[in-house]
Amino acid sequence: MKAELSAWKFIKNNKKRVGAMVVALMMVFAAMYLIAMLLNSSIESFEPIVFTLPKKIAYLSLSLESYGIDPDNYTDTGALQAAYDEKRNELIEKLKGVDGITDVYYTQVIMCTYQAVFGMIGYEIPLLEPEEIPGFLDHLNARLTAGRMPSGAGEVLVDETVMKNNGKEIGDHFNPNAYNETFTIVGIISSPTMMGVGTPNGYTNSGWAIAVEKDESIYDMRAVLKQLGINASDTDKVTDEVDYKKYYDEEVKGVLDKVIDVMYLAAMLFLAFTVLTAYIAYIRNRINEYCLYMSIGYSRSAIYGMIMREMLFIFLSGSLIGMVLGLCGGWIIFKLLIEAKGLYCRIFMPEVIFKIAAAYIMIMGALQIPVILGINKVKTIDAIED
Repeated sequence: MKAELSAWKFIKNNKKRVGAMVVALMMVFAAMYLIAMLLNSSIESFEPIVFTLPKKIAYLSLSLESYGIDPDNYTDTGALQAAYDEKRNELIEKLKGVDGITDVYYTQVIMCTYQAVFGMIGYEIPLLEPEEIPGFLDHLNARLTAGRMPSGAGEVLVDETVMKNNGKEIGDHFNPNAYNETFTIVGIISSPTMMGVGTPNGYTNSGWAIAVEKDESIYDMRAVLKQLGINASDTDKVTDEVDYKKYYDEEVKGVLDKVIDVMYLAAMLFLAFTVLTAYIAYIRNRINEYCLYMSIGYSRSAIYGMIMREMLFIFLSGSLIGMVLGLCGGWIIFKLLIEAKGLYCRIFMPEVIFKIAAAYIMIMGALQIPVILGINKVKTIDAIED
């Protein structure tokens, strides 16, 4: 019985050619893993805001029509405003009687921003009187970790993660791009909601809203409003768990998942074309070697087995080294970029490794075509002269 054809001899004697293919597979694996990690960091960083914050607080800004007020019935602006205020205050009192709602008030809000690697999310924080802030923090399960509580006009408490994300320190102005020097950061809080709170400074704000402090039992504020006799229209602003979930599914995860899928497809098509071209040349250059093996008695299946072992070594080496390189690079990026900017991300993502590995297996499957076609052209020693 003839000994099995050794794949290792060719690998050992063709280190440059084999090494080039291993390096190509390794670099593609690592690059895809790192890009997927950065894209996923945006998804994971937004999750505390999207899924935790709206469990504690919701905002309502309803139109005149939703309150049942017809502006045509009022010729005086003051009378129209008084009717609006009356309806709004009635709604606030009704909301306070709903199980799961702890407090409701009408307040100015300002926008807090949180920048991920890809994309940014903005969310409202309320402006309350200094004596109201401790109760608000208790509702958020937040605690002061540095600085002091607001006591004067235009003083803001900011979550520690958001402070790091925006590169701010106590004493800096809050969101100066939007509010100039109106608001100043006087304290840092720690909260699972990444929420903030401040005191008003005149009428500099991003609007007024009904703020609803609630628990997890209140999920859909539109449904609550309907029970109270108000059918909120699509033009009304209702910021609750439903709204955040829709934003997350459509604008965050939905978009980034598509980007990741397109990235995988583009990278794999490029890699498949490159490897396929290289393997066709690789087989053609070795056709005489295969003819010699057949002439001394080895079967096509034996030659095929040798090629497959060589291919398995190349792909397995490239994948394993690429995975290690991706994980090491991911740890470095996490420490220098992700963690430093107050973002969240997993370094080890088995689902991404599985996707890339599955794509590599598909490429190996596609390579069977040139391999089988090449082997079928091999006959005997006389083919060496052709």
